[in-house]
Amino acid sequence: MHFNMEAIKIPAIRGKIGNTIYYCTTLTFKQISIMVKKVDNELHTANSLKEQIQRSLTDNYMKIKDYIIRREDRFFDSLVLAVYDGDPIWKEVRYDIGDKTYYNVGLLEFSGQEKIFPVDGQHRVEGIRAALLEREDLGNETISVMFIGHQNTTEGREKSRRIFSTLNRYVKPVRLGDIIALDEDDIVAIVTRDLLETYPLFIGNRIKASNNKSIPNTDKTAFTSLMTLYECHLVLYKTFISQKDQQAYNKTQISDKLKYRPGDDIINEFYQYLMDFWNCMISTFEEFRTYINNDSNNPALELRPIDNGGNLFFRPIGLLPFIEAVAKIKMSSQETYYEIINHYANLNRNVHSDLWDMILWNPRTNKMLMRNQSLVYYLLIKMKNINLLSEKEKRQMINKFATVYNIDVQDAEQRINEITL
Repeated sequence: MHFNMEAIKIPAIRGKIGNTIYYCTTLTFKQISIMVKKVDNELHTANSLKEQIQRSLTDNYMKIKDYIIRREDRFFDSLVLAVYDGDPIWKEVRYDIGDKTYYNVGLLEFSGQEKIFPVDGQHRVEGIRAALLEREDLGNETISVMFIGHQNTTEGREKSRRIFSTLNRYVKPVRLGDIIALDEDDIVAIVTRDLLETYPLFIGNRIKASNNKSIPNTDKTAFTSLMTLYECHLVLYKTFISQKDQQAYNKTQISDKLKYRPGDDIINEFYQYLMDFWNCMISTFEEFRTYINNDSNNPALELRPIDNGGNLFFRPIGLLPFIEAVAKIKMSSQETYYEIINHYANLNRNVHSDLWDMILWNPRTNKMLMRNQSLVYYLLIKMKNINLLSEKEKRQMINKFATVYNIDVQDAEQRINEITL
């Protein structure tokens, strides 16, 4: 759906920042589809650079199309559109209200010969265009727009490129901590928030709010960090929804699912799923019960001491690979979580031990080692069933083990074979 542009008058507000004049208004989806073209030679004249800009328009616009069609509470921030050629005219309307006069409000007139392209929002534009191909009734919906002037000259292209890069360079992605705290679509965030308020292992100060996975050495209260808990629940969600739908979803597909809030029945089902999982952990491993029943101000003091690393589960780098291993086994078998977790009841969970020294704990420096999470995961899988690892994963496990202990791969393989529960 792409028509020739016609003459049009649009109510707008005029503004200025630095040496750039801009006009704020709204356009209907149909007007966006008619008026806005793809970026061609407005930012670059070299074919390779034009192609690079075009390649940046990925298939993500189809996700925006789906969002528009599926969500009644859809909302976008403003498009930034550059205008050149034609004969756009600004007609200001003065408002006298009481003893005050208001300017910068008026009509922006387009002759129909103008060329308009997105400086910021090309995926949204293409998503709107694609949505209208399926739903013409969406044509009257409106989106806020900011028009700026563009000169198709060397200087004009330079200025538009600068605006283009500035808008993209300084837009910060939403931090994961903010998603967990605020997102009302991400089922993992929703259920994690609910559990923080209701589940004994997580309530109060037992989950450390921070913008990274680690827990400061000074913290003697928390079980784990908020970001680690979310990632654990994300791993479990992938298992939950894959088995529920009888489809092995990949990382990208899971990420897409988190953008759309499911029905309350699915949310409640996943809430119970996580409750059952953590109940299995608590019933199997005594340290969780000890921690929950500790009413002191530092219940994690003996579980995460500085001098010997403490308990595997009270270190994010130990907890997450354990849950990843359990989820992997769950996806590959008919066993229940209780059966899988109970298999590890006799696992050595002391970070400073023969099993984990030089993998998670450096006994010479008395410090945690943070680079061997994948090796922890592989070894935990091997303790249950080495055949669940692919040949590539087996090689990676052996090579990583050899590197950690500075031994050859044959010795590494022999030592790994001797590791049992």
